[in-house]
Amino acid sequence: MDSTLTAALIGAAGGGIATAAGGLLRNHSNARTAARLIYAELTRNSTAVAYYRRYGHWAAPAPSRTAWDDHGPLLARKRDSGIFEAVLRGYEALEAMPFITGDTVSEEAREDLAQDAVQRLVRAITEIGEVARISKGQIRAWTSRLELVEPSTASPLEPALLRSSVVPLLLLERLTDQAPPQFVFRRAEVYVEEGRVVRNPDMASAEDVKHVVFDARWGTDLNRLSTVARSTGHGPVGDPAVDEAYEGLVAASEFLREVFGREYVARPGEGPIAAVVHYDRNYNNAFWNGEVLVLGDGDDEIFTRFSRCVDIIGVEVWKGLGELSPIPYYGQTGALRNSICDVFGVLLKQYTLDQTVDQADWLLGAGLLAPGIHGDALRSLKDPGSAYDDAVLGTDPQPRTMDNYQHTERDNGGVHLNSGIPNHAFYLVAERLGGKAWERAGQIWWAALTSAELDGNVRFADFARLTATAALRLYGEGDEHRAVLDAWSAVGVLQ
Repeated sequence: MDSTLTAALIGAAGGGIATAAGGLLRNHSNARTAARLIYAELTRNSTAVAYYRRYGHWAAPAPSRTAWDDHGPLLARKRDSGIFEAVLRGYEALEAMPFITGDTVSEEAREDLAQDAVQRLVRAITEIGEVARISKGQIRAWTSRLELVEPSTASPLEPALLRSSVVPLLLLERLTDQAPPQFVFRRAEVYVEEGRVVRNPDMASAEDVKHVVFDARWGTDLNRLSTVARSTGHGPVGDPAVDEAYEGLVAASEFLREVFGREYVARPGEGPIAAVVHYDRNYNNAFWNGEVLVLGDGDDEIFTRFSRCVDIIGVEVWKGLGELSPIPYYGQTGALRNSICDVFGVLLKQYTLDQTVDQADWLLGAGLLAPGIHGDALRSLKDPGSAYDDAVLGTDPQPRTMDNYQHTERDNGGVHLNSGIPNHAFYLVAERLGGKAWERAGQIWWAALTSAELDGNVRFADFARLTATAALRLYGEGDEHRAVLDAWSAVGVLQ
């Protein structure tokens, strides 16, 4: 693009861009990073548009455009004018939405104007997402919310992104993709049909399969999987993602059996525990879809392979426990549900490493962040809010006490945010008791989780009382009971 066209485009975008251009071009040279930040801002602002499309009223202030003002000039300099103009039109559509939704516009005109604005916004998100190398599935998950796609035709990523993934939705807005190597695998002893893991009647060994790892071959259809990468009775195949996922499933099963006496995860006698690797291109997340654990390859710019973290595997497998199924994945109950999974994921890591409380790092996803990202992990139970502080990811927003509880509609009502409070309560109990955390603190949490009194209305204070009751029942009026009461008091749940 010649300098005249660049200058014209920058001028069209407004004085704010021109002011920021000098400093930006001196300090930034990566158009992909600029695109990623702009994509994050567009998708974050588009949440208000999706809300309006679904509920009929505008519930947000004027959308921000900081990333565009700061990074738009670099996009103009590095990319063709069509992309620049498409994204600019998207920002203009966002800025018009508060006026389109106002009472001064007739109902008929309002819908026409809103539809036009949505189309421009969808194009902007798609164009900038491609520059940022966001996966097509992830882009579609966002744009389908704006276009009001019916659930039957929406991207299969959408419910996973919103409900059960280990990476918070707030971070998903910023993630990117690259490409992993090819691999060859065996015929399936088990397979997925219509979303359910079933045994292959043509394979004599199928009944003995207890753990299986499927290869999605970088597709996103989880309803039909037949390429088995590794299963029970077969040794390592040499693909790190496959072997890590398989060993993680085995470790999770052993931990559940040896520590808590449970022989199954989701349902007794119904199929093996299954994981899926090589899902989508450089997918930056992991989630449990109700039947299988999906582990993204990462993009090696923000995240590495999710399979390399046994605690991530534990967190997601734990979501299959029947005791958690009645607990809604929203608000404080959802945050508690997330916390329970985080706790047992971290305990699984400590168990596999045979670590004491003092030896453990109490980080969830240590080693998951790619080189160059400033941070240690996704979450910290020892010190919520300290896991990362990075220009791309932002600062870890988790609170550690109820004084900083975040009342928000984002992140399913703060399920990943406020889980830091019960997470920290568990850490305080384990620190007080010492030794190996799964031996006493973990047993108390397990007893509370499996209590007949646990129901779908459970909140932090309810679970605190269940853990106190469990400690009293298991250990009497001793250190364990006092540690539980003091921990929940320290985080502001019990007064």
